[in-house]
Amino acid sequence: MSKIITKIEAQKKKDNRVNIFINGEFAFGCSSELVYYHNLSKGKEINIEDLKKVIVEDNFLTAKTKALKYIERALKSEFQVREFLQRKEYEDSVIDRVLEFLKAYKFIDDEYYAKAFVTQNIRIEGKGNIRYKLIKKGISEEMINNILNEISSKDEEIVALKLAEKKLKVLCKNEGNIVKIKSKLNTFLISKGYNFDTIKSVVNKLEIKEKENIEVFRSDGYNQVKENQWDELLSIAEKRYERLSKSEEDAIKIKKKLQDFLLRKGYNYSDIKTVLNKIIKGEDPYY
Repeated sequence: MSKIITKIEAQKKKDNRVNIFINGEFAFGCSSELVYYHNLSKGKEINIEDLKKVIVEDNFLTAKTKALKYIERALKSEFQVREFLQRKEYEDSVIDRVLEFLKAYKFIDDEYYAKAFVTQNIRIEGKGNIRYKLIKKGISEEMINNILNEISSKDEEIVALKLAEKKLKVLCKNEGNIVKIKSKLNTFLISKGYNFDTIKSVVNKLEIKEKENIEVFRSDGYNQVKENQWDELLSIAEKRYERLSKSEEDAIKIKKKLQDFLLRKGYNYSDIKTVLNKIIKGEDPYY
């Protein structure tokens, strides 16, 4: 039985697509662009091979459109685009065509993508983390090595030192044990993707001033709270204490809840202890 196109109608929700009816029954939907390309019209006889070509071409066009929308938000690697189209259940042959199109017009370029990624992330983490993330994005190890080798160990160490100095200040607020601080600092730098030699060098550079940093920073921090933040801390604590007292009679529980609340607010333990003594015991910390 011959196959005759009996109707071509525009889709209601997508004005760039049409529905094709063959022998009075819906056959498939496709881009209106293909109607002109394949010279499809009502009353035209169409064979199976021609039909397959139209469907394959339509899949390519829709996949290409989806891919272009996907990459317009941010740079993507070839692997990421392939994964995206696979999730949309396009056939590999269609995906390959789309990727070839995108590469031909430089919509995707793994080397450019990898260089941009390294430039952006080398300021906040080490080569180890960057390497791992790029591998997950499908970038070849050879390409990754070539790009990362352009960054000297000295430049990487400078960034690591800046990050370590910031972390040290945070650690010094709540920890007075040098051994624990060194351990936490090492763990922090490892999590950032720095290698052993870089970490050792950075920690050694900080080690000379470490004890001095702890004593000075904690002292300055205390004075800062005492001079500039005491009223704010006391006000917050008093309001919370008043609220807790309405629903809780046990003084120990009130103190514990108030302490936990202030810790979550970011105040250090010594300042919290002082303010609790003032509110609950009526002591003035400065007299």
